[in-house]
Amino acid sequence: MSDKPLPQAAVLGSGTMGAQIALSLALGGASVRLWGRRPEALPEAVTRIAAGFDFLAEEGLVSRNARDEVLARIKTTSDMGAAVQDAGFIIEAAAEVLEIKQELLRRAETLAPATAITSSTTSALGAGDIQQALTRPGQFCVAHYAQPAHLVPLVEVVPGKDTDPAITQAATDLLTATGKDPVLCPDIPGFLWARIQHAVLREFASLVGQGLVTPEACDTILRKGYAARLPAMGAFEHADLAGLDLMNGDAAKAVWADLSNVTDPGETPVGALFAKGHTGMRSGQGFYDWQARNPDQFKADRDAEIVRRVKIMAGGKVVMPGGDPA
Repeated sequence: MSDKPLPQAAVLGSGTMGAQIALSLALGGASVRLWGRRPEALPEAVTRIAAGFDFLAEEGLVSRNARDEVLARIKTTSDMGAAVQDAGFIIEAAAEVLEIKQELLRRAETLAPATAITSSTTSALGAGDIQQALTRPGQFCVAHYAQPAHLVPLVEVVPGKDTDPAITQAATDLLTATGKDPVLCPDIPGFLWARIQHAVLREFASLVGQGLVTPEACDTILRKGYAARLPAMGAFEHADLAGLDLMNGDAAKAVWADLSNVTDPGETPVGALFAKGHTGMRSGQGFYDWQARNPDQFKADRDAEIVRRVKIMAGGKVVMPGGDPA
């Protein structure tokens, strides 16, 4: 938690992502107003936030004694004016539809202080595209939290072409103060995180489509192999360690030349499954049979593994903002 007073925060959108961001900000010491379009959906958001805190407490990441204090920092409302009236930081967490995001942020601008930073947690829309519709485009930048937002430390900070550099720095400072690890990213499709995800999926989907490997084998390679080493060593660190002579050698050239360069997911098994009406967990079928596998248990196991790795990376002594473990 920062020693400096944090600006009043407003989160626009009370779904899963909005609730997680509100909890993350509150854990970091910020007072938050969580806005939802439908008043009847707000109690569910409060329940989700409380469950998120309780999970962190069970894992020893926050003090159980801090529960009332942290949750009291979050107020809910369906009144946009009440949500943003004195906000210094406003982040939108609505559906990934450009017009919806622009409409919410435009409304917020008319009701918030003229100095407020506006933001979006989008991963699919450009910062420059969103800010085109805003009255104060210079005060907008993307702050892309990754799910689950209250567990994953990384936040991508993406200024648009009209963003004031001082706003980018202020957003970065706020994220740092609330316990996040912000990284400045370019305003290009997918920023950095999603580009890596798509690059990996494109390569593996191509290999699956050729019948060379199974989805299970690819996921095992990632989870049990590549990902296990990533916390200790990034791609460029590995290149330096292996030697740039090796990375320029015939073996590397052969691999690069053989990598998939397909430009349309529809030309891979991703598109073939979608054409059959399979959308993944939501429909019960994707690369895996999610009627045989329990999606809720999968998500719970995912969160537990993220927590385990957070603890390992912090040397086994992890305390998120919010107090010492009790």
